[in-house]
Amino acid sequence: MDRILPMSERVPVDETLQALEYIKYERNREAVKQYFEDVMPFSESTSIKYRRRLFERYLVLEDRQVVYTPFLELISGIDSYQTKKEILFYMTVVKTVTLQIVLKDIYKGLLNKSFTRTDLMDYLTLRMTEHKPSSVEKTLSVLTTILKDFNIVSVKEDPIKYETIFIVNERLRPTNKTVAFSLYYEFFVIQDNRIPNTERLHNAESFKYLLIDRFLADRYIKWLVANNYLEFYKMGANEQFQFTCSSLNDFVKKVMANVEA
Repeated sequence: MDRILPMSERVPVDETLQALEYIKYERNREAVKQYFEDVMPFSESTSIKYRRRLFERYLVLEDRQVVYTPFLELISGIDSYQTKKEILFYMTVVKTVTLQIVLKDIYKGLLNKSFTRTDLMDYLTLRMTEHKPSSVEKTLSVLTTILKDFNIVSVKEDPIKYETIFIVNERLRPTNKTVAFSLYYEFFVIQDNRIPNTERLHNAESFKYLLIDRFLADRYIKWLVANNYLEFYKMGANEQFQFTCSSLNDFVKKVMANVEA
């Protein structure tokens, strides 16, 4: 059984996106730190904690400068707020083990599409045996806030049982660009596998993190092939795909070229 690690800070979505987009114009580490703290509508100590997470999760530093990664370029270059938010969510999951475990358990049905606060507390307690109850409580609060802020779950109250209920959004339909970026990031940066077979591609972690079932995954894959982000090859009983872009950077440039066309 996977061990879940404590979570202590949520992701202030709009402020984080604003800070990430600012990096298009300013790469100095200290300037980015100050800007992020300035846009945070929180106390100084809380803003500093969020800023630390910003650098840990989303940024790469080199000689006290923020590297303008393909992730930052895409966030700054696309117009769709939905896509920006979805890509931010994906990158948050990639950097957060607890989110990975919980989302995959929802995907596999180990966590129901509708679960109570008590259900989730029991689930976390079983996987956080080395941590204090206060840490489990904090993790529950941060986890559900992140899932709610990114529209993964909605929340309602049961007035009879005095219980909070979390309902997984069954209408999640990430944009094509979100899925394309996620798959390119997974297979180029994480797996270093640019020619996955059919089973490996359909079972990509990205689909699980975005709660995309097998049927919908097939539709996204067909879109990727139709728009020349993937190529499909079949030789006898062997089926495999090949990513058409040579790097994540080339993928982002292709997306931006299509946006500007």
